[in-house]
Amino acid sequence: MSRAGETRTHGGRRAADAGEELRDSGRRAAEEAWSAQVNALGGFIRAQRQMAKLSLREMAAMTKVSNAYLSQVERGLHQPSLKVLRSIADALHLNTDQMLSRAGWSVGDPEASAEAAPAEEAAPAAGAGVPPPGVEAAIQADGRLSAEQKAALLGVYRSFLNRD
Repeated sequence: MSRAGETRTHGGRRAADAGEELRDSGRRAAEEAWSAQVNALGGFIRAQRQMAKLSLREMAAMTKVSNAYLSQVERGLHQPSLKVLRSIADALHLNTDQMLSRAGWSVGDPEASAEAAPAEEAAPAAGAGVPPPGVEAAIQADGRLSAEQKAALLGVYRSFLNRD
């Protein structure tokens, strides 16, 4: 093969390697985002359980799920199934839709989501570590949440902002 042919072959390998690196990078980013979501859900469940003054064993008995598995869910080691999320929501006297939304499974009215989007688009971009305007205010204004639930949500939300 000529020198030019060799260069082309090496260039092709470099492009393939770059493409593979890009796929790996995207995969890692998706896994990190998923992990953060599972951790947030687990933190939310733990906070709600603690506010309800329930031990893991008590909640396990109420949900018919082992306390070991519930502990793993709370620590973000497992993404619970729909059935488990529903039983946890029932045990904690939470709306199942809120729990599903917290797990990242959209169950809301598409029109309600569309109405919320323009307000988010109109808001200026927040700097790193600075919450978008209205997030904490929205939590505080939500009449469906108790004062303890609001405090737990704000605590989890702020803890994620402070991780950076």
